[in-house]
This record gives sequence, structure tokens and C-alpha cells, in this order.
Amino acid sequence: MKKIRISLIEDSEIHIAWIETELMDDGLIEIVSKDRLGRKGVESIKMHQPDLVILDFQLQDMTGLEVAKRIKSQRQDVKIFMLTAHTEVSILERIIDDKNIDAIAIKGSYYLEENLLLAIKHIVEGGTYLDPSLLKKLRESRNISSLNALTNREFEIFIQVHTGKPDNRIAEDLCVELSHVKNLKSKIAKKTKKNNIAALLSNLIANAS
Repeated sequence: MKKIRISLIEDSEIHIAWIETELMDDGLIEIVSKDRLGRKGVESIKMHQPDLVILDFQLQDMTGLEVAKRIKSQRQDVKIFMLTAHTEVSILERIIDDKNIDAIAIKGSYYLEENLLLAIKHIVEGGTYLDPSLLKKLRESRNISSLNALTNREFEIFIQVHTGKPDNRIAEDLCVELSHVKNLKSKIAKKTKKNNIAALLSNLIANAS
């Protein structure tokens, strides 16, 4: 099978080392470049032609959003997986709403540590990834009142849906009937449709499709 070629643009040596450790034992993944500055990272993308870029939101010379814009202006097909330590809702909304970003995870998130390999493969295959920690953070915002209106089970299914799982897999994982998942999805849609959260999440999923 063809290897997945990955470029890292990250200014933290600790995070670079962690990512390398997580990926080094997978024979289908190859890290082709590592850069700590955005401008150098953009040049590396030209040279190494990766399938996916793992990109930090805040770099020393520019934001990850600007780097993503420059990368996509050269290569629309490359996937961009943004990592951020920032959990302010305003920043998360900016990232989600950016057409150049295909997936988002929170640094230090339990979910990222557990799902990094699966997330990478899913993104490269055309899927997306939304860190459940991100959704929980958005739920805490007073501006996202519709998420607070969800029951715990509805919110659990909301997270599963927006991390790319099909309905039948959600039903299996939660040990419920498929009809129950579909019924709760309908209730969730009614509770969230008047709020911008649904549009924001739809934007990210549309970016990856």
C-alpha cells in the first residue's frame, strides 16, 4: 500500500517529538518534513508534496490559518489537520469556519492521544476529524445555548456524528437500536438549527468533502 506522506509545521519540540513517537511504528506513514516556522513549512510542502500537513495554529512568524491559506493556494488536494492549544470559543469558531482546514484537534486532548493514527488515515481518505474536546468546549459557551439544551445522550450522539461515524456504527458503539439513533438525531437537529453551531460544523465537514 502507498505510504501516507506527512509534513509537520509545529514550533514546539515537545509536540514534534510526541507526534513522531506516535507515528514511528506505523509502516504506512512517513514524515517527510518538519518545520518550526510557517514560511519554511510552505516551502517544504512545495518540495516534499505530502498528502497531509499537521499544522500548529500559532507559529512564531504567522498564524496557522495564514500558512494553510498559502499551502492551499499551491495545492488544493493536500489535507490540513490543525492542532491548537487555544480553546477560546472565538478562536475555535475561526478555525472551523476556515475553508482551508480539513480537521481540528486540541493539543493534549485525550481523544487526540487515542485517535491520532485513525484520524490521520480517515482525513487522508477524504473524511474529517473534529476533536470531541472541541465540541465540549463549545457546549460550555454561553453563546452556544442550543448545545446546552441537548440531553447527555443527545450530546454524546452529536459528538459521534460530527467525528464522522455512520449511524450504524454509533448504534453499535452505544448499544442502542439504529432507529433510536435516527430519532435522537432528528431531535438534535431541531434543537441546534437556530444556532450557528450547526452551520460551523457543516462548514468543516463540507471542507473535507
